[in-house]
Amino acid sequence: MLQQTTVAAVRGRYEKFLQRFPDLASLARSREDAVLAAWSGLGYYARARNLRAAARAIVRNYGGRFPRDPATLETLPGFGPYIAAAVASLAFGVRAPAAEANVIRVLSRLSAISGDPGSRAHREKIRRRVGELLPAHRPGDALAALMDLGQTICTPRRPDCADCPISLHCVAFRRGQPERYPSRRPKPRPVTIHFAAAFAAHVGRALLVRRRASFLNGLWAFPCAEGETAEAARDRLGAAIRPLGLRLSGRLPSGHARHTVVNRRLQIDVFPALPSSRSETRIPKPRSQRWFRPAELAAAAVPTLTRKIARAAGFL
Repeated sequence: MLQQTTVAAVRGRYEKFLQRFPDLASLARSREDAVLAAWSGLGYYARARNLRAAARAIVRNYGGRFPRDPATLETLPGFGPYIAAAVASLAFGVRAPAAEANVIRVLSRLSAISGDPGSRAHREKIRRRVGELLPAHRPGDALAALMDLGQTICTPRRPDCADCPISLHCVAFRRGQPERYPSRRPKPRPVTIHFAAAFAAHVGRALLVRRRASFLNGLWAFPCAEGETAEAARDRLGAAIRPLGLRLSGRLPSGHARHTVVNRRLQIDVFPALPSSRSETRIPKPRSQRWFRPAELAAAAVPTLTRKIARAAGFL
């Protein structure tokens, strides 16, 4: 959950997730929809799918016993070198050097290691340095301490060097340039995307479709379309909902919302939609299209974007 997500966002979700899936067996036999629903709002949903797939692989291939060595862990879905080393160290006390963003920043400053933190060469330098620092006894505690140090004190901007317990050993601090390390990649320029969504209501329910072949794969969303302009997005939306037996009821949106995904700034117009004919009120293919009541939507596998559109339409 903490991959590319803040502690504040995860704090309220972790315990609830464990209550729903208390062990590997319950996670392995769960439906993907249930896991995505429990993950709803955290983003980067491939993590949830990989978590479930890894649990299934452990139950199937290792009798439900979690592998402890990094090499075996790397064979599991979603486990790259960092996650494999981190799990081995933090969970099982293996002396395996792991370096995520906080550890990379702390060690880059401690030893004044310059370079691009996203490059393989820089990561290898950091991993070697972490390996030198990890003690033989309880290495996971030392690794967790480095992570916490980067999270709370050795922050990307304005690090609190006065309260840092290792500042006297920090080369970047002695040089008076802690924020210079590591080098920062330029942020991608924000791109405005015009987005149109269709809100079709019927007896207190709203129509959602299951997304496929996108970063929201498997999640429920309102029918939508993108465009270079708001008008282009609306026209594409009108064409996209025809196979659903729907049409836009007008050319003016009934609501607006905004959403940011990395550097994509979505400007969202929400349009009311109506059945093309009375015979098409009931939408076929229930596995890919479904009518949701507000209470059902609150507990479904939907991303934050869907909830924003629902609120803009006055549905939530």
